[in-house]
Amino acid sequence: MKKKTAKKTATKTNTKTTKSSPSLDLEVVLNNMIEWAFECGEILNSHLVQSYDKPLKILDKGKQGLATEADLLSETYVMEKIRAFYPDHTILSEEDSFRRHLKSGIPAEDEYIWLIDPLDGTNNFYNRLPFFCVSLALNKGKETLAGVVYNPVNCELFYATKGTGAWLIRLIGESEVKIRLKAPKGKKGFKEALLSANLTSKRVEKDLLKTFPEVRAMRRLGSAALEMSYVAAGMLDAYWEYKLQPWDMAAAGLICREAGVKISNIQGEEFHPFGSSVLTADPALYTELQGILNKR
Repeated sequence: MKKKTAKKTATKTNTKTTKSSPSLDLEVVLNNMIEWAFECGEILNSHLVQSYDKPLKILDKGKQGLATEADLLSETYVMEKIRAFYPDHTILSEEDSFRRHLKSGIPAEDEYIWLIDPLDGTNNFYNRLPFFCVSLALNKGKETLAGVVYNPVNCELFYATKGTGAWLIRLIGESEVKIRLKAPKGKKGFKEALLSANLTSKRVEKDLLKTFPEVRAMRRLGSAALEMSYVAAGMLDAYWEYKLQPWDMAAAGLICREAGVKISNIQGEEFHPFGSSVLTADPALYTELQGILNKR
């Protein structure tokens, strides 16, 4: 995907200017996000290429997984940009939060807070599996105002601002495809569904695996932000996870909501990124799936 072309296309799509305050233009915020996501993507791709000649430098975070040098450089780049452009905004970013032992509590209603995952899918990245992304979101309190999810290897850019819809720009061969994301209106049963979830997790009840309805296929792809965005685009029919962080869910959660797919926590309560769980699904599957996941 050519950065300049995709950015120009995204700008044309979002012609309606939305302001969350007299001084904050979300169209400008979105364009900044897209530019920064592309630059972060360049950092990730560069390190991915280099990894074929020398091993990636890693930071072992214990139970919280691992981080690579690429995670840290991508995060540093975008945090410096946010601080330069929006110095009065708070930042909650995955690797910075680990280093400084920050808590991800619910922010004040009038607080602008950026939720950043500089590399979602680090295990995939470390193994050179091309399914990872940069996820950037701006919240005001619990509410996400703008979000971008960008897979730099597969050239997929998902983005949304509150009230203006969700979009995907995707490079397929030499062709650039741009679509507005909309939830399907047809009736789809489980036998036709392609779902994504971590069914090997200790948090999954063993009985669920025995009683789950027959589906076309199950996947476990390793990047919450991308998997949620895939539901918004109809490439997956449902995704759920029991324990995520705000930076995992914020941007993709807005993309799902603006696309019109169903999204909540697993208990069926209103979704916001400061909760711990998420369920997003094709509207035709959501109610039954939510009931299945909450059987006791």
